[in-house]
Amino acid sequence: MRVSAMATRLAATALALGVAVTGCGSNKSSGPSSTASSSASISSGSPSSAAPTSSSAAGQPSDYSNLLIKDTDIVVPGDSFSGPQTKPPGFDDPGISGTFTNQSGSRTLTDNLTVYPDPGEAARWRDLLIKSVINPQTGVIRVTPTPADVGTGGVLIVGPFAFGSKAETEVIFSEGRVLAQIIFEGGPNDSVPADIAMDVARKQDAAIKSGLPA
Repeated sequence: MRVSAMATRLAATALALGVAVTGCGSNKSSGPSSTASSSASISSGSPSSAAPTSSSAAGQPSDYSNLLIKDTDIVVPGDSFSGPQTKPPGFDDPGISGTFTNQSGSRTLTDNLTVYPDPGEAARWRDLLIKSVINPQTGVIRVTPTPADVGTGGVLIVGPFAFGSKAETEVIFSEGRVLAQIIFEGGPNDSVPADIAMDVARKQDAAIKSGLPA
């Protein structure tokens, strides 16, 4: 994030190495700098969740709120979410991050979207983010990801959070020049089912396709 979220994440990975996507670096297009949760997580402060940064923030639109899903897009039986509370995905990263919270405050959904100059760079940061999230030593969810049928290069990652007592369900994918990281967090025995996370991810993919500025 300014040191970007991924930079923090990948820096944290190098340090405690703890990641960012949600989340980015000063020479952002040349090194991982984005997506961490605890290391500078865009999402929840977990070292692996915030999205990587890009080298061309200048000249980009400043408002990407139209890319985010709505609270009504989050369909969880017996539960409902409000929000989002939004902020940039990083200090100087083009994109947006939105956090939704359920009524009891026991679950959150953080949706990190970072916009890159081209699809190739978005894909590069996607792969770096996935590696940082599941890193055996420093990742947030140290499990093998499952291929996910959403966007390009999509993966589903479900497991216990490595740095605290909670469970995470993440979907990471790229769509064109956007990197998306969707993170559900709940109690240690309250992970959001994969089919629900995938439903939200597909809705987010559709929102990106329809709302991304040319």
